[in-house]
Amino acid sequence: MKNIVSVVLILSMLTIFVNDSFGQVRKRTISKTAKKEKTVKDDDGNDFIDKTYGELRFGNLGFFNGLSLSSKLNVGYKFHERFSVGGGMKIFFNQFVVQNAPDPSLTDLGGFVLARGKITEQIYAQAEYAFMNYQYYDNFGSKISKSANSPLIGLGYMSGLGKWKFGIELLYIVNEQARDYQNSIVEYWFGASYNF
Repeated sequence: MKNIVSVVLILSMLTIFVNDSFGQVRKRTISKTAKKEKTVKDDDGNDFIDKTYGELRFGNLGFFNGLSLSSKLNVGYKFHERFSVGGGMKIFFNQFVVQNAPDPSLTDLGGFVLARGKITEQIYAQAEYAFMNYQYYDNFGSKISKSANSPLIGLGYMSGLGKWKFGIELLYIVNEQARDYQNSIVEYWFGASYNF
């Protein structure tokens, strides 16, 4: 009988101490009012920061008979998990090799607005409208600047873990004048997206 009482007392004390030790390790919960004060919410009660995204891309590379580099930076807002709008800027740099003369260069700069719809979690369709200022050389060797606005349409693919995604985007330049100035039919971009 004495052994049974001792075992019951030991088990009771272990149960009390184990529960007390779990209480020390458990995560403290934050009240709903404290959570609301910490973040800015939109009309639907969603966190505004979680609905925005940012992207940095590089593309349209060329290394033969000169150098071609381009970059594109944009931000956007997700109205829905599958639909977003945004805007940004892009720059194209071209330098040409000329024998026994200085190598001329051109810089095209502009901005754009975009609408994006996700087809799957990785594949999306995108429409852009670009406002570009192009530079080119005329027949007399003078550098000329011209503006041309153009819609672009295409597809993209993004993959990755967590908030960062990496992928590729291919856009068809609809305006023929913009294709002539840019000396290309499509734009292709590689890059990273945060909160895609």
